[in-house]
Amino acid sequence: MIYGKPQLLIDSDSSDKIGIRTLIASMMWQPSQEGLSLAEIDAQRPGVPSVSGGVLLVGNETRRNGGAYKTSWTFEGIDGDGKSVTFKDRSNSLDYSFEPGLSQVSLQLWMGKGGGDDTALQDLLTRYQGSFDPDNGQIIWPATLAAGSNTGVNGLAGPGASQAGQTNPMFGIQDFFRMEGTYRFRYAALTISADLYKGAGLVAGQLPGKPPAVADGRNWLKVPPTWRRRGLVFDITEEYWLSGIGGWPAPIYGSGSGSGGNLLTGNLSPQSDNAASLGLLT
Repeated sequence: MIYGKPQLLIDSDSSDKIGIRTLIASMMWQPSQEGLSLAEIDAQRPGVPSVSGGVLLVGNETRRNGGAYKTSWTFEGIDGDGKSVTFKDRSNSLDYSFEPGLSQVSLQLWMGKGGGDDTALQDLLTRYQGSFDPDNGQIIWPATLAAGSNTGVNGLAGPGASQAGQTNPMFGIQDFFRMEGTYRFRYAALTISADLYKGAGLVAGQLPGKPPAVADGRNWLKVPPTWRRRGLVFDITEEYWLSGIGGWPAPIYGSGSGSGGNLLTGNLSPQSDNAASLGLLT
């Protein structure tokens, strides 16, 4: 039995890093009698409480609680009346991160440990006696090294007589791992910009926030952004993929220096202004 007027309680009221608010309110209430139908329970359930104009109802739940019921309402949005900016937009959000990773790519793309060496693959083939299979395009490496010339292409030392019969470290190798990664930038907005998907699939000349500084000709490919509605605002995440050494192929993805790749709008921070640099990217 509930005595007195049921009181509205705030179960949870939180705002995340970009200012999106989640408010959960609840109320205990007593039905008029037992054995009510679902329609009768719905008719007696308390109405949605009045809350600030910055949040909207996104869900509700009613559960048995002893001989009474407890109805909870979940609201999403922003602080305040919904007319003032109380969230982090694209110009000032601090919700960004970089997730490094490794991708497996064909050894035919090998351009040396430092990148940019057009003869690196041929040098590797010479030193470890590899050759291309014309039927499937894969590289054939002998299981053991045979005696050969002491000097390979560009003066690279080849296997000598002392190495004959030794296990070939390249036997069976068709791919190598190179460091790449994903940079994410999250912010809120009252509307979806018409420019949000401009430049998606192309090299981006500038990125929002503070992406890690890169070297060796690496650059960033803009991925189609993701978003979802959160009450009055949109929760938007932009993603950018870091290239391998030498960058994304300009004939396909652009250079990011003209209208093909530098199509991002807003208050941007050039990569050259970043104080933080990842040593792993050099």
